[in-house]
Amino acid sequence: MAFTTTFKAIQTGAAACAMTALGSIAMADSISLGAPIPLTGYFAADGETMEQAINLAVGEINAKGGLLGSEVEVVTFDIGDLTPDKLAAAAANLIEREGVSALINGYGGMGPDIPAFCPYGIPYIHNDAVAGVIDLAERMRCNAIFNASDIDLNYGKAQFDMVLNTGYAFENNRLAIVHGDFEWDINNAKSMAEAAEAAGWEVVYFQEVPYDTVEWTGIQSQIRAAEPALIYLEALEPAVATTFLSQYKENPAGSALLNVGYIGATTGLDDVIRQGNAEGLLSFTLNAHQDNAAGNAFVERWETAYGFEPSVSLAAAVYDMVYMWAAAVEQVGDASDHSAVADAIRSMKYEGLVGTFAFNERNFIDNGSDTQPAQLFQVQNGERVRMVVGDQKVGDIVTPAWVR
Repeated sequence: MAFTTTFKAIQTGAAACAMTALGSIAMADSISLGAPIPLTGYFAADGETMEQAINLAVGEINAKGGLLGSEVEVVTFDIGDLTPDKLAAAAANLIEREGVSALINGYGGMGPDIPAFCPYGIPYIHNDAVAGVIDLAERMRCNAIFNASDIDLNYGKAQFDMVLNTGYAFENNRLAIVHGDFEWDINNAKSMAEAAEAAGWEVVYFQEVPYDTVEWTGIQSQIRAAEPALIYLEALEPAVATTFLSQYKENPAGSALLNVGYIGATTGLDDVIRQGNAEGLLSFTLNAHQDNAAGNAFVERWETAYGFEPSVSLAAAVYDMVYMWAAAVEQVGDASDHSAVADAIRSMKYEGLVGTFAFNERNFIDNGSDTQPAQLFQVQNGERVRMVVGDQKVGDIVTPAWVR
């Protein structure tokens, strides 16, 4: 049986009292929520967003009386560079020592998190979005682990399809791809290349780079020689995108547009965008709040709590994950009944800010207009502007001034 659930957030002024409520509610006991997140290293910008999103949602829940009459307490553990030893330490600290009832993060290792958390059988909601993680969780029979979006092998295709849906008049059908060496980057690049070739495009350049790459002269020279109309760069480290962009603008590849994929929708590029140094840049995410009343109210609550706008990617999605878990706990009536809570998550259709959380038989969510619509953005006048949401074009691509 499927349940459709919406856990309504409190309204005007909620965020201010919610953050205060984290430490001020006197209740008989508490329910602990574990947050294994990267607060240092390559992924710290995303980790900060994850922490803020979890705290905002938990603060709101506590301000409304808590969960099953108990205060929800967030226990955070820094998983840094997402290595197996960090994930094992997170499991020992959060599950064995702190006795948390569930684990939530935006992503938590893209592989090492599964063997670290799976044996304990507690609900773990993440957004690793890597095909290998899904395969590993299935092999280990991790029934309480949920990937709260689609996976990388579908992301690249979704991005390419959305770029075509903009209706932009490309000079030719030639695509150049540069990607990092994480499985996420590799699978996204592979997926986009396959989608492009299926659409009659030619992949004229395909290059993997390490995350410490900061000098792009040789690669960009090769890209210019290949004469693409679209360049796709995918890497989860912001410096990869910002250094590539700054050097590319000095000598671009003709009229080619530049898409930096997921990282362009994170806080890691906020400063570059605000400074006007990313005009025309394309980016993509499945984790953005919708441009509607609920999404706008979320942005206002976030600004009240933190003094700035939420990240386009991850902020609303992680916030939704907390409320989805809370809805499942309310349905079961016992946060410690981990198997029942996992079953509730699996069967419900939770209506969140980013769309509908409806898990398939492999415990991830197929992207689409009826679930979680992907969103394509372009930076225009110092802001990310939606170009395509799901299969609907909602904006027009503007040719960047640096295009020659």
